Amino acid sequence: MSDSDTTIKSLFEEFPPTPTDEWEDVITKDLNGADYKDKLRWDTGEGISPLPFYRREDMSAVEREEAIQKHFADGNPNAWEIRVPVFAESAESANKDAHHALNRGADALQFYMRVQRTEGALGGDLRGLPLQNQHDFSTLCSDISLENTALHFDTGLASAAVLGMLNNEIQKQGSSRTDIRGTFSYDPFVYILEKGQYPKDKEQLEEEIYELRSFTTKSLPSVRPLCIDARFYHNTGATIVQQLAYALATASEYLSLLTERGLSVTDITAALHFNFSVGSRYFLEIAKLRAMRLLWKNLLNAYGDRSKAEAYLHSETSQWNKTLYDPYTNMLRTSTEGMAAAIAGADAMSILPFDQHFRQPNHFSQRIARNQQLILSEESHLNKVTDPSAGSYYIEKLTDSIGRKAWTLFQEIENEGGLFQSIENGTVQSAIHETQQRRDQEIACRGRTFVGTNQYSNADEEMADKKGSPRRSVSLDTSDSEIDLDNDNLLDSLSTAFKEGAKLGDIAPDLFDFGRHKIRTVAPYRGAVAFEKLRLATENHSFTPQVLTLPLGHKKWRKGRSTFSANFFGCAGYNIEEPIGFEDVEAAQKAVKEQQPDIAVLCSSDKEYNDLVPAICEAFSKLEKRPILVLAGYPKDKIEDFKEAGIDDFIHAKCNVLETLKRFQNKLDIIEN
Repeated sequence: MSDSDTTIKSLFEEFPPTPTDEWEDVITKDLNGADYKDKLRWDTGEGISPLPFYRREDMSAVEREEAIQKHFADGNPNAWEIRVPVFAESAESANKDAHHALNRGADALQFYMRVQRTEGALGGDLRGLPLQNQHDFSTLCSDISLENTALHFDTGLASAAVLGMLNNEIQKQGSSRTDIRGTFSYDPFVYILEKGQYPKDKEQLEEEIYELRSFTTKSLPSVRPLCIDARFYHNTGATIVQQLAYALATASEYLSLLTERGLSVTDITAALHFNFSVGSRYFLEIAKLRAMRLLWKNLLNAYGDRSKAEAYLHSETSQWNKTLYDPYTNMLRTSTEGMAAAIAGADAMSILPFDQHFRQPNHFSQRIARNQQLILSEESHLNKVTDPSAGSYYIEKLTDSIGRKAWTLFQEIENEGGLFQSIENGTVQSAIHETQQRRDQEIACRGRTFVGTNQYSNADEEMADKKGSPRRSVSLDTSDSEIDLDNDNLLDSLSTAFKEGAKLGDIAPDLFDFGRHKIRTVAPYRGAVAFEKLRLATENHSFTPQVLTLPLGHKKWRKGRSTFSANFFGCAGYNIEEPIGFEDVEAAQKAVKEQQPDIAVLCSSDKEYNDLVPAICEAFSKLEKRPILVLAGYPKDKIEDFKEAGIDDFIHAKCNVLETLKRFQNKLDIIEN
């Protein structure tokens, strides 16, 4: 045995392992006899409730002993594609921004565009990058090597049209088709959920899915046109378990449909890619992406595939948890989200600018977002280790628990007839709506914190004049040409049409030929938006309400409740005056008379309220202009007595903050736009 081996052995002898029951005895003692498995179990709200710690013996149920492999690796075992979203209002400016990003560390580019049409409407709108025709697409790709730059088109159900434009550009540049890499966010399931109807007859839709795969198999083998867009589920508020189950169900629908048409599982998997949003629940999000890879293997096994094809996972920072107020906190959120995705082994990553949800991102916010990825890679070296979180008992157990729950939910969807059927029945929508309601209630009662919005707000901050449109919409252009597409040869037909001068508006009816289905919808939203509406209403009001706290009595109680009150009303954007304290009721009355606040908050201890409330109410009754009188706290046995004495309202830690603030808005005649 070498000297180093002897040293290691002696170190282990010096720190012998502590049995689990000894740890549990100490915990039980600290909890006064309570069972920590009940007392300290975390209700994540994500479909699982983990314990505060795990030990080696807990791993016996985790049937896995090797690292979780990933798809993308570029010289380092955990490298990921640094994908940069391009925000621009024209093809020319998008091309300029693309070159700027590529010259400063980006590996790939991501372009957003959506065709927006409503049933019965003529034409439509184009939101995001306005690629109206082949000329626009060529302008976008000017001096960009298609062979050396992966292009990712977040174009939804317009993906077939944009793929046709890409096909023409490849021919124009004379690029090697086998070297072209990219993805398209074509996910009809998300479209149906959001719009409440099929984009076209179901049989035609299935044919389009088949055409997309067949075309790329023959012409662009490294392009993945079929998307499992789990970002939608995250940004509608779905749980992590729901996100994974619905993503897996989407992949299963693609596999079922295309294998029935004669394609091999290997051919199909090469066309698929997953888009996941990563939120701020750090360890859970790491476990989510790791669990997806294991679930993917289970799915392929169920289809009899033994190719060991890895899932291609793209992660994008969450939009659900981003805030309008105190927006720089979004940088902290995206940093932890990016780190979680890197540790989880994402194949590609997009970090969105901190301000992209409320205005057109500027050069600063785009630079910070790009550099966050570069720091994670170049300075933090998270790309150097395969499956960095492997071996962590906590993360391994979370991965296993989340995966098992998601597989069970996936099986329920399959037993219902698959994702199409589950959406038509409204099962998916009902489950997400239930989760939304639970999350909204948590936010309203501050069980879930958005720093700067429903907690610790900066009451002096104003954002109404900084709020704009992050994505511009323009009308779809049409030409005078009559376009007759061949649906049996859709992609070649689209390429020819654009080559001959067609515009996107000409072929939109072939992409969105609405059927008769009317299906329940579910929509993305941001968790903080309800509080933001309150705050914006205050900003747009003719005056800003003034709040004066009235700290009286015991110094500890009055300070704590005065701080609580200032934070409470700061969430609505009111001006807060928070004195250190008043000697007596007379001094408080004098301050109210001089400052004439709209709201006065009595802050003291429950015990002292017995004497203070009658005195303060009597003193206020003599004021010429009486403010709304609020009591900080909720002494249950005295509520009715205090109301009768003259207290108008109560604020406390367990109240519904959102509904209470709405009540004050109504009293002050502040109306949301």
